[in-house]
Amino acid sequence: MNLIQRGALALILALLLPAPFAAAHGRYFNDSTSIPTHHPNWMRWVPDSTRVSALSLPGTHDTMADETEWYVTVFERAWILTQGANLRPQLDAGVRALDIRARHIGNAFTIHHGAYYLMTHFGDVLNTTVQFLQANPTETVLMRVKKEHTEENTSRSFAATFESYRDAYSPYIWRGTHVPTLGEVRGKIVILDDFDGGDHGISWNSIRLQDAWEETNTTNKWNLARNHLVAANTGDINSLYVNFLSASGAGGTPAGIADDVNEQALHYLMGANVQRTGVVMMDFPGAGLIDAIIAHNFRLAPNAAALGADFATAFNNISYGWHGDGDDKARDRVIEARTFLEHKLPGMYWHVIVSGTQGSDNWGYSATHYGLYQKSDWVDGYSHVAFNTLSADSAVSESFLASYIDGQVGSLSGSAENRAAQLASRVRARFPFQSWTVLVKRSPGGFNNWAYTYWGAHYMRWHGDHAYAVWGYGAQDGVYLYEHAGYQGDVIQLTGPTYELGSRGFNDRASSVRLIGNYRANIWQHDNWGGSGLYVTQNIDNLGSQWNDIASSLEVWRY
Repeated sequence: MNLIQRGALALILALLLPAPFAAAHGRYFNDSTSIPTHHPNWMRWVPDSTRVSALSLPGTHDTMADETEWYVTVFERAWILTQGANLRPQLDAGVRALDIRARHIGNAFTIHHGAYYLMTHFGDVLNTTVQFLQANPTETVLMRVKKEHTEENTSRSFAATFESYRDAYSPYIWRGTHVPTLGEVRGKIVILDDFDGGDHGISWNSIRLQDAWEETNTTNKWNLARNHLVAANTGDINSLYVNFLSASGAGGTPAGIADDVNEQALHYLMGANVQRTGVVMMDFPGAGLIDAIIAHNFRLAPNAAALGADFATAFNNISYGWHGDGDDKARDRVIEARTFLEHKLPGMYWHVIVSGTQGSDNWGYSATHYGLYQKSDWVDGYSHVAFNTLSADSAVSESFLASYIDGQVGSLSGSAENRAAQLASRVRARFPFQSWTVLVKRSPGGFNNWAYTYWGAHYMRWHGDHAYAVWGYGAQDGVYLYEHAGYQGDVIQLTGPTYELGSRGFNDRASSVRLIGNYRANIWQHDNWGGSGLYVTQNIDNLGSQWNDIASSLEVWRY
């Protein structure tokens, strides 16, 4: 290559390679040797009966192309290298599909990208993968094996050499050819056979594939990838879908293409109601993109608590992709976060808080959740908080809540964080039969500065320089007596078996009755279950003239 050619190529590289800020922003692109996410055993919470084709799997294109020989020029490297991290960091980050290109030379396999040797052998790939599976036996790894470049000095077929490796690593390489369940292949490598027609694993020709690797127009490439995501989401659950986001050629380097297509993929996966992505093969995948794909499996977990740190890590990394384009950035981020959570973990009530002001003087909160909670890093000046609840039901009316909170805020003091803790303690002591979240924000306000979503009974008012937001949810099972009709006013919870209402400060005060859960009650006119009685089997929003402000004792039971 002469100096003029090198100069022209340098100019092309300047135009095609991603800018450093773009590479960092959103966590969709990563050319570092490490990946800032950690999911070494995320498959532990996926049921054994789940077919591998039903999973959403992050994968890497030309998995081992993170290094090549020393004499290869920087200009050539820009088209050869497709990954920043080597194999073990990819696996620890959560990658579960590998693209291995093997050159058959001397009756062994060296790993290549085209004509370029990638400084490793197939035995190294198997050693690293097996060591990972030994440390994480709940996992499986899909491995495409493809014949690459020319053969040299061989005395047997490519398939025969593969069999020699398979026999040496026999306990860890699954020998089936059908699409297995996860229970069949935990702790094993599943071969995607792209060299012998499917005799040595799942046939590559049976896979529903998108791999337009020469399409370097990123708009066209993303359209192809998105269409295949739609196909995977709506297609046969027993068919394996593989979707390459990667491309390269005269129109762009692998890194340049990935910087654009990966970003579009992340934003699509954060916002679309996708149930399954299939296998997504990527160049230079960022932590947020890997986590967004893994998060599509959350719905498979038997319960929310099983997700553990995988939820927290994924939420934090994905938060780097929320940006809020309008004038109300905090509100936009809340909408993005809640949409993502409701799509990936449906059937729960999600609460999201976003603040654009740092420091305990400026904001603070106290939240009650049901197993899933995470506060993100500060991303572009915003922090995101998310937690789940299983019920949005409040036993306290909003009007009575407002009267109570209005009577408390004047005696609160200190920072916003201290005020939130003080008020939360009081609300929980006053209404211990349900869950509460308290959020306090010091001025300025506005949806560009803070926003939240809530479920249940809600209160929000400014008092001086502070806004107080309080909401209650998750009312416990029991019999609830209310001071006024329509489930208004003061309220008490009763769970049995018997009560003298005077001891609870509620003698001759009940005007409506609400049952939550499998409860029944007998209401009596006088103490010691005397006088007339009323058998309650359903909610009564108005006890009427006959029973209003008359009840003095109660029997309660659960059935």
